[in-house]
Amino acid sequence: MARINTILISLLCLLLTACSKPQNPTIKLAINPWPGYEFLYLAKEKELFKKAGLNVDLIEAPSLAEVKRLFRQGKVNAMTSTMIEAVSLAAKYQKQITIVLVADYSNGGDIILAKPNISDFSQIVNKRVGVELGSLGTFFLYQALAKHNLTLQDIDMFNIEQIDASDAFKKDLIDAYVTYPPYAFFLQKEHNLDMVFNSSSIPKTILDVVTVSTELLEQDPSWIHRFHSAWQAALDYAQKHPIESHNIMAKREGISPDEFAAALNDLTILPAVEQKALLTKQGLEQNMQQVCSVLNLTNSIEFNCDTLSRYLKIGTIK
Repeated sequence: MARINTILISLLCLLLTACSKPQNPTIKLAINPWPGYEFLYLAKEKELFKKAGLNVDLIEAPSLAEVKRLFRQGKVNAMTSTMIEAVSLAAKYQKQITIVLVADYSNGGDIILAKPNISDFSQIVNKRVGVELGSLGTFFLYQALAKHNLTLQDIDMFNIEQIDASDAFKKDLIDAYVTYPPYAFFLQKEHNLDMVFNSSSIPKTILDVVTVSTELLEQDPSWIHRFHSAWQAALDYAQKHPIESHNIMAKREGISPDEFAAALNDLTILPAVEQKALLTKQGLEQNMQQVCSVLNLTNSIEFNCDTLSRYLKIGTIK
């Protein structure tokens, strides 16, 4: 009997030990082409996620709109996006998600391209402007117009995704388009377009973030810290091996290493050491509320922005 009790106690201890160990959920991360996100791809290629004890699968998507669709449809449980998609998803579909990384802020990377007859942004009045509605493009376009004392009512706006922009220009459906690398490079090569506005005029406004299903993070509170470790390892690897790293990341973007390096110059990549200060209410709340207000104004969502924190949470680092 004593032996049986000993066995039972041993089994119980094993079960309790197993239950006490944090789970390591598989994260299916939807990622679209954008130079700032490529360090995540580098982390995957160099098995830096694995070294950090993480299970991360990257699911490639052609656009921010598709990234958001994949999350909404439950095909992924994490996504790379701008703050705009994160707010839109949380507000419109009441998906509980948590921001776990502020990857970068755009400092010239997001641009508006226009036909040669529009040499200055002020000439965009009454012109046909293509944009991914309810996504980064809407917010960026709103900010660009406001910078020139204009509103969305001063233009004709058309919903066109990045992969369809070239065709829209070929068919003369639009006069200008809101875009970003690598698509911006392709459009400028294929069409005679000029840049009339970029995000350097509104610094620290366009934030690129990684968000994860809140439910999954609750399974493993240490996940964010390990994710930041993998992120920093990728940044360090790129700094130590710039030629190899740029070749790897540029190849996935479909652009040359020189074009990729030029695109990075228009971003401010944010290292792991800055994440603790960024992932706070003080660090992100103003941007979140600004985005929410603009999305309401542009009829992209109908939502009480005061309740945004119920659905869009900010990851904490312990």
